[in-house]
Amino acid sequence: MIDISRELQVALNTGKVMLGYRKSLKAVIDGSAKLVILASNAPADVMNTVQYYAKLSNVPVYVFQGSSWDLGAAVRKPFKISTIAIIDPGESNILALVTQRTG
Repeated sequence: MIDISRELQVALNTGKVMLGYRKSLKAVIDGSAKLVILASNAPADVMNTVQYYAKLSNVPVYVFQGSSWDLGAAVRKPFKISTIAIIDPGESNILALVTQRTG
């Protein structure tokens, strides 16, 4: 089992990560995102829009099993985060979430 919080920290420090709905959606649309992480309590319109464009761009979506406060805490930010896009995982193993979920 992968420790999502730790892998997110490694990705933040060694790779490139977009925090927030607007930046993440832009990364999905332009095809630079490799993985999108959504908080389980993200607003329905945010969730539907991200999932729609992710499906069109063939970007996997992982639903984080925690609130947006928990997702913010996982990346050590003092605010809510509904959406995170992984552009470059760096030295992290965060993309294993995709294979774990599909395989």
